Amino acid sequence: MTFTITPLVMAYGPQREKSRFTFLHNFGDKIDLPYVSWLLQDEERGMNVLVDVGCSADEYRQHIKPPGADQFRHAGEDFDDVRDVRPLDQLLADRSIGVDDIDMIVLTHLDWDHCMNLPLFPKTKVVVQRKEWEALPPHPFIASGFAPDYRYAAMQDRGIELLDGDQQVVPGLDVLFTPGHTPGGQSIAAETPQGRYVIAGLCTIWENYYPDAGVLDGAKYEVIPPGGHTDLFEAYDSVLRIRDEAGTKLLPAHHLDSFEMEPIT
Repeated sequence: MTFTITPLVMAYGPQREKSRFTFLHNFGDKIDLPYVSWLLQDEERGMNVLVDVGCSADEYRQHIKPPGADQFRHAGEDFDDVRDVRPLDQLLADRSIGVDDIDMIVLTHLDWDHCMNLPLFPKTKVVVQRKEWEALPPHPFIASGFAPDYRYAAMQDRGIELLDGDQQVVPGLDVLFTPGHTPGGQSIAAETPQGRYVIAGLCTIWENYYPDAGVLDGAKYEVIPPGGHTDLFEAYDSVLRIRDEAGTKLLPAHHLDSFEMEPIT
């Protein structure tokens, strides 16, 4: 059983500080950060899976940006407002998929920019790692990276399925327990016609796994953990595990190439 993988970029955060993603590296560099929902399709079984559901500019303004504030401030950085690319339901409709045609949503973790579009899918099965869910409410130091409490209460009311560590969710699709960015993050390994790909469940970009030439000269470490983390060493180990399992068949959660990336078929 194999899946095709299509990145659906519904919005982006303009000019975010790159060192938020590459811990202690790239200070002062700015990147346009895509909010991506990964569409996985198995045509043989007629199965549609979304990995994360992102956030729209409207959801950001209504639920994340403080009322009356000029900007949202998180971890010392003033954010320019989220900008829409195309609504997630329209991105699906472009591919003749309705919101009720999504069989499963896998949330890699519960940061707001990965889960805010969940109300679009009231009937869809949602899976989260138990350790991630039971860590709510988040510690005050990282709370601004999460959605308001009432959004998680709504998730509780709709019903979610809690997973414990590595496991196969359907043939050809496995979750990998990759904590450290958040307490219970998970990544997704999918069999595709081009081989096994891993969608990394940490807020990372390509340079976390494959730093640019010279960046790690003289260092005793191989990869760069995400700038935001609940456990630095867990995060490092998860980045290393993902890189070693995926090789170059790796799709970071905020893959900067996803703006122009072709589907994996």
